[in-house]
Amino acid sequence: MGKLKRAAAMTAAAAILSICTMGAGAEGGSVDIVVDLSKESKTISPYIFGVNEELMGTSVMPTAIRAGGNRSSAYNWETNASNAGSDKEHFSDNYFPQIMDKELADVPGAMSINLSRKCKEKNSAYPMTTLQLAGYVSADMNGAVSESEKAPSDRWNKVEITKGKEFADSPDLTDGTVYMDEYVNYLVKTLGSAKNGGIRGYSLDNEPSLWHMTHARMHPEQCTCAEIVEKNTAMAKAVKEIDPDAEVFGPALFGYSAFDTFSSAKDWKDIKAERNDYRWFVDYYLDQMKKAEDETGTRLLDALDVHYYTEAKGPCGERSCKHYNDEGCVQARFDSVRSLWDDTYKEDSWITDTGGTFLPLLPNLKQSIDQYYPGTKIAITEYDFGGSYDICGAIAETDALGAFMENDVYLATLFAMEADYQCAAINLFTDFDDNGGHFGDTLRHTESSDFERSSAYASTFGDDSDVVTLVVTNKSFKDKTTANIKIKGGEYSYVHLYGLNNFAPQVFDMTDSNQAVQVMDNTITYEMEPETVSLLLIAKDKDCIPDFSAGISDKTENSDAEKKGKKASKNNKGVIAAVIGAAALCGAGFGVFRAKKKNKT
Repeated sequence: MGKLKRAAAMTAAAAILSICTMGAGAEGGSVDIVVDLSKESKTISPYIFGVNEELMGTSVMPTAIRAGGNRSSAYNWETNASNAGSDKEHFSDNYFPQIMDKELADVPGAMSINLSRKCKEKNSAYPMTTLQLAGYVSADMNGAVSESEKAPSDRWNKVEITKGKEFADSPDLTDGTVYMDEYVNYLVKTLGSAKNGGIRGYSLDNEPSLWHMTHARMHPEQCTCAEIVEKNTAMAKAVKEIDPDAEVFGPALFGYSAFDTFSSAKDWKDIKAERNDYRWFVDYYLDQMKKAEDETGTRLLDALDVHYYTEAKGPCGERSCKHYNDEGCVQARFDSVRSLWDDTYKEDSWITDTGGTFLPLLPNLKQSIDQYYPGTKIAITEYDFGGSYDICGAIAETDALGAFMENDVYLATLFAMEADYQCAAINLFTDFDDNGGHFGDTLRHTESSDFERSSAYASTFGDDSDVVTLVVTNKSFKDKTTANIKIKGGEYSYVHLYGLNNFAPQVFDMTDSNQAVQVMDNTITYEMEPETVSLLLIAKDKDCIPDFSAGISDKTENSDAEKKGKKASKNNKGVIAAVIGAAALCGAGFGVFRAKKKNKT
């Protein structure tokens, strides 16, 4: 072992011993967790473990990747120019070519082609790209666009949704116009159709109710309800005509006020006055898209697409703060996820101060879908509960994924520039053994006697109950928690445990014979350290464990960024392996170990 690696291993060992020492004196509590295999189950959408493109170069293994965000609204697919809008002085530049392989710089549609490549590297993740609907896109890469150069001007190319004539094999760069149906056709010809390796999902732009603020040089006037419905309908028809199997996601609403009144759009009051049965803008949008479908005879909207960033505040008064050492602030982060599903919870935020009528969010979205556009799926293509640099972020992310599973979300993609612990939580579900090991595809009925202390989510692989995957959290800030786990419907003797803790944002797998997990009389007892997330791979017998790698699609050669991410991960695991002896001293500080089945007494 080199000097640097040896020093790192010694430092890690010291850190582990320190953590163990602190945990050893903590008082513990307990929680009863029951997985009942006899009760109704539901299929888990494989696409809820996704990320946005900002994170696709990391070692995270998502099941879906979205290319979108503010930058995408002004993206010119013909030239790869884009505009940053208010994020950076309305700057037009070559942002996208800078973050991809140089060979793509002058290739039309490079953003989507790069996305497709990255998805193939990530075990064929679901690729979703964005279509531009605001009316203009960047015409050049010449820097800041001034107020006097707002659209229409020569700094912008006009957007037309449909071309109305034959598509060209390569776009015309001299006509000052980009055609969105030609873009879709180009992607199908270049990458294949949705069923044959191409783009599978198309987002109908991004956060349209904010265009007049985020892209004031491109779309100076506030978007109206009628405008977004008209553009969404036209674009959805064009997509379905070119690639009937592609899925359409819209309208990518930015947050609560967009869900409610489309950010107080000028025509909302009149629409609401005319139709008193509309509770919020979501109702109007779904109703109008359904009417358009009835006219065309083709489903136009596959998924209602919203964004959700928590507005909940902790005791400090800040939204999603970074006070990781403050127990109250950490608890507020955990609780904030409940606004997705729990009608008994009332968050501290401006939303609840003004009524909070449509919280919890997911049941309200489902109610609107059932009433106005049955069969529409739910997508949350941007969300983040924070905690990038602390285990509390992984715990909150785990509960968010649990809420998505339990409330039938179809696709979800985390959006954050940095999300170390959130990505580690995603990996716990998608690649816990760095070899394709993943949470099951069928959600099983699971109850925790104390959700605020410990949440739990269990699954099987189809109807086969030989193997159960159980993810369980310990939200206690200081105390250990003993989980008494009972699985009704089978006898299980083998447990393999994977875990996340505050030592490092990665999944740990320790193979020593740690005694923190015990199996006796078909009850699993697991002593959890404070603030941890664990995945228990539970089997009737060790031989039942599937070969996860056999189910993974052939991978294309990884990019340099991907290789570096994997290499770093493996190096970290090497360091951890060097200090297993130290870890063993603290029982179940974290890691993986085989449970020993005790003889009945």
